[in-house]
Amino acid sequence: MSEGPRVFWEIFNERGALLAFFGALGGAVRSAALKTGWKESLRVVFIGSATSFGVGVLGPVVLRPWIGEIPHGMTGALGTLCASAFLVGLVSVTLIERLIDGKGKETANGE
Repeated sequence: MSEGPRVFWEIFNERGALLAFFGALGGAVRSAALKTGWKESLRVVFIGSATSFGVGVLGPVVLRPWIGEIPHGMTGALGTLCASAFLVGLVSVTLIERLIDGKGKETANGE
């Protein structure tokens, strides 16, 4: 029996789907708050979802400088992971755009 399908289901399991959903929800909230058009909204929702899925269970660790220390044992709790995925989805587009703009300015200035 091959390991291919088993590895696929280990990566794309229910927890990953929940993280992607809450990341998309964070992107949708950002789009609604900024009143973006439908094309921009689709882009933001996709980036929020993909980023939250990619960051995965490391979300609480990545957000620690902004949200503070999480009590021991709560880092892996589903509610904590979903809340951090929402926050990652909410801010991911802004962080990615700033990263890209920062790199563009450095090359334009010759640094």
